[in-house]
Amino acid sequence: MKKAVVVLMLLLVALYAANKNNTQVQTVLPKTDDDRIQTMGTPVARPNTVNPNAGDLILGRQEVIGYTTLDWQLNGAIDNRCHYDATANGIHCLWMWSAGAPATDRNERYNFYDFATHAWNWPDGINVYTTRSGFGAIDYNPISGCAYTATHQGSTGAINSYLARDQAPGAGLFEYHPALTALEWPYISVDHNQAAHVAAINCVDQDSLWYARSNPWGTWSTPIRIPSPGASPMFPTQNIAASKTSNKVIIVWNCSDDPYPERAFYRLSTDGGVTWNTQTQIPFPPSINMTPAYNVSSLFAMFDAADNFHIVASVAETSFTIPAEIWHYCPTNTPRWTLVHRYDHTGALTASPGYNALFATRPSIIQDQTDPSVFYVAWEQFDSLNYEPITNLARSEICLAQLTNNGTTVARKSTITDPNTTSKRFPCVGGIKDDTIFVMYIIDSIAGFENYTQGPATRNPVILHRVYKNDLHIVTGVEENQTGNYHRLDLISATPNPSNLTTNITYSLNKTADINLTIYDVLGRPIRTLVSGTRAAGEYNIIWDGRDANGRRAQAGIYFYTMKTCDKSISRKLIRTN
Repeated sequence: MKKAVVVLMLLLVALYAANKNNTQVQTVLPKTDDDRIQTMGTPVARPNTVNPNAGDLILGRQEVIGYTTLDWQLNGAIDNRCHYDATANGIHCLWMWSAGAPATDRNERYNFYDFATHAWNWPDGINVYTTRSGFGAIDYNPISGCAYTATHQGSTGAINSYLARDQAPGAGLFEYHPALTALEWPYISVDHNQAAHVAAINCVDQDSLWYARSNPWGTWSTPIRIPSPGASPMFPTQNIAASKTSNKVIIVWNCSDDPYPERAFYRLSTDGGVTWNTQTQIPFPPSINMTPAYNVSSLFAMFDAADNFHIVASVAETSFTIPAEIWHYCPTNTPRWTLVHRYDHTGALTASPGYNALFATRPSIIQDQTDPSVFYVAWEQFDSLNYEPITNLARSEICLAQLTNNGTTVARKSTITDPNTTSKRFPCVGGIKDDTIFVMYIIDSIAGFENYTQGPATRNPVILHRVYKNDLHIVTGVEENQTGNYHRLDLISATPNPSNLTTNITYSLNKTADINLTIYDVLGRPIRTLVSGTRAAGEYNIIWDGRDANGRRAQAGIYFYTMKTCDKSISRKLIRTN
């Protein structure tokens, strides 16, 4: 009987491989034979960009692996949603999907990149679960190479967590695990013994954090409450990491109900989650001229090849505005804390990052297996000067840093996306193959969450971004980007916006450059060039009187003002009214 089941399973996998859709998903740059990023800064067309002539400059290569209208992917810290898996020779990706609002069809959607075929297995991914699901995470089994996912299902007051696992690497043939009752917002990590570890929030009191594991598959351990009273997260602020080489498991969380400054904790198990050490408060990082506080979107943990744990965290000043900082913490390092990045801004803020976000936040970290002393950290960073007029919320870009000397030195750092009229959200650095780093995120067409009525639902690309290691900028001895404006020109604002008369456009240059500042319509057609020629470093203002190159008044609608130099371009939205 067992042999028959095995044979049937092999036949199913073979049938899937023979009949899967061979349509290639959109890739912004052509693939290379070895999937390396061969050149730095190649101009590419950004997917789902309404102004095709913006000419943005992006580090590496973006690939659209699916779409979603759900711009609200999660509440708290970034979860595991992208993994390079050497056993499966591919990349596992998971995101929360819906075709439109209201999201009655909400599900966790999976896609797999196969390095053997140099292709994604599905043009837009496939649904993992058979019923409405959401707010999930993904990991992989290091022995089988199969994806494991977690999600929650149900309505308020009756929410349970579920697991699913693929039956062959990248096959999309999922089998399902019995419910973990009354627990929601599950974060998952799979260890070297194929045990699936889950940290989730109690859906009844919505404040307590619980742990359970599945090993063997189909059987839950008795859930254990992780924090002691008084140190509960009061919200889904948790994260979990299981070692791929030992029985260690770590859970981290932030106390979101703390009076300022909010604390953070971790709890460690060395026997696969059977017993747990006493919870330990994560010390506050040694920020200068600010009182740091953790946030619901702050924490991400991992184990390195030597089985030491690392935590990356975001902190901010009172009221969680600016400054905002990204830090790396490892208790075996000297010093334990390393400042990865600081975002600051002088002058008045023009926009907020919005719900459950700091101006630099949701960091994730991975180790370079070819050089274990090197780590890479990705995070989302908002720019209060680049905001969405419809929602008045700041747009975000994706940043990536290389840490050397076991994470104690910031060696390279770049913003891998460029500002335009979209917001890039929820990045997860998912691994490295050879000399290329993989980062997954979504491009939100209108900044702000549709679920919170902050704008309309839009069809948002899900991106797998490949960045060649040496394309990241070398960091000098002075900490870069104290104002968050490295690796781009500064197109500051257009006021008023919307406008029915004249508009004052402000821009700045950090060095002498030949620039072109042009107004485009929504179809990408040039309407009027306002600046063309060489300008010295400094800040400038230019008035657009609302007329085209022929002196005719521009019609009401959406326009874009784009500033270009020989190697960079920035484009932002401008609305004309009657």
